[in-house]
Amino acid sequence: MSVIGLDLGTSGVRAVAFSAGGDVRGSASAALTLLRDGTGRVELEAAEIITAAEDVVRRAARQAAAAGDPVQAIGFSVLGEAVVPIDETGAPVARVAVSMDTRGTEAAAAVGEILGEGRFTAITGQPLHGMFSLFKIMAGGPAWAGAAGYRCVGDLLAERWSGVAAIDLGQAARTGILDVDSGEWSAEILRAAAVSAPWVRAESLPVPVASGSIIGAVREEAADALGLAPGTPLVAGTHDQAAAFLGAGGEPGVRSVIALGSSDCLTVGSRVRPQGLEATGFASYRVDDELWVTLAGTAAGGWALEWLAGLLNREVADVFGALADTPPALLVLPYLAGSGTLDNDPSARGTIHGLTLDTTVPELARAVVEAAGFEFHKIIAALSAHGVEVSDLHVTGAGAENTDALAARAAAAGASLTPVGRDASARGAAMLALRGIGGDPAPVRLGPSGAAPAGAGADDAFAEWYADQRAAYIALYEATRSLNPHLTSRPQPHQKENMT
Repeated sequence: MSVIGLDLGTSGVRAVAFSAGGDVRGSASAALTLLRDGTGRVELEAAEIITAAEDVVRRAARQAAAAGDPVQAIGFSVLGEAVVPIDETGAPVARVAVSMDTRGTEAAAAVGEILGEGRFTAITGQPLHGMFSLFKIMAGGPAWAGAAGYRCVGDLLAERWSGVAAIDLGQAARTGILDVDSGEWSAEILRAAAVSAPWVRAESLPVPVASGSIIGAVREEAADALGLAPGTPLVAGTHDQAAAFLGAGGEPGVRSVIALGSSDCLTVGSRVRPQGLEATGFASYRVDDELWVTLAGTAAGGWALEWLAGLLNREVADVFGALADTPPALLVLPYLAGSGTLDNDPSARGTIHGLTLDTTVPELARAVVEAAGFEFHKIIAALSAHGVEVSDLHVTGAGAENTDALAARAAAAGASLTPVGRDASARGAAMLALRGIGGDPAPVRLGPSGAAPAGAGADDAFAEWYADQRAAYIALYEATRSLNPHLTSRPQPHQKENMT
């Protein structure tokens, strides 16, 4: 018996078939094209996602079948906040608006005026921010206002393949509409949204269900596209960060997880909902009856690396495979897509401070990597101050495989980071698929890679430097944040008066 963990990301999709013992039986990936129009809209083509998802599932399933281990279920790991309007047949009628799309900023402010920021967070467990699906639906335009319904990417596919409109609790929380305590769509949130967007209604949304529960079965008409037997169970997965937490061995009070991806994210587990986080910018949601997760991170982790490499017309591995040997006298604020947690400031902008004529690319590359460490230090300190203790840190994602870069992050964070390898999100999704069909998910979970934890026993010759840099990092943001509103407004040409 094998199961597929389908990892639906912003830059690509990946399907991995795992045996019940945790061995890989098949895998396939496909890239996605992120579309930017220069006005703050950031989108994916829904048709491209559907084609890519069906292709990678089919290829992974065929490999598993050829290995004598046919696929018995699919679980989902889903990019957060991305949403698309659909018609009565379930077909998308516009592009998918992804997390860093800024169209929802004004809608979020409008809902905040009605509810108050604290009330929104008390209901949803999420900070009031335009990234959430609700605000994109409110601001989307005519195609969105006239849509029959709205779907996030995982439930869009699950409904296409099974005919059942259901969304897992984690992904539902990331819409900004879910009452995370009750597990149902919030009538209070919907009433506030309806003041300016009456088309947002509970009946236009999928039904929230716990992760690990069976949504439905693959229909006859979808079986060929997926390379699976009709009737194969589709199991509710979770938001990709919660999936990475599960797949990387996260456990409440024992182990926390950092996922290094397009966005860098720290995830901490607990048995109950943490209290007192309403004014912090942290996000918490329930995965199932046994697990809550609290998230914090930067909106542009891997994207910041890709940006620098693209600017230099070089590959990411080339730029970040040759870091400066010692900490550079530079500071980088990696806010290329807003500030992320703690501030959740969509107007925040990236900053490089300390450049001279002698600055080198390896120094700049190391400073970009260190920025993630400074962010994690700030986040860990804030979590601790609110009674959420960060346990032993496992690190997953492609960035965990670059030993020097991981060591630089650890030194900047002042924390020990244990790499556990890739595919944690896919493994988390597969663990939920196994749970859904009565299997034991534990063997699929990642363990330490065998490499020594970065930062453990490291030379402390630069400890004082990094302590000062952490303070300077926070001071740099405070010193520059007043400039951000000016920089987010587009320059307009001066209109000469008509003197005739």
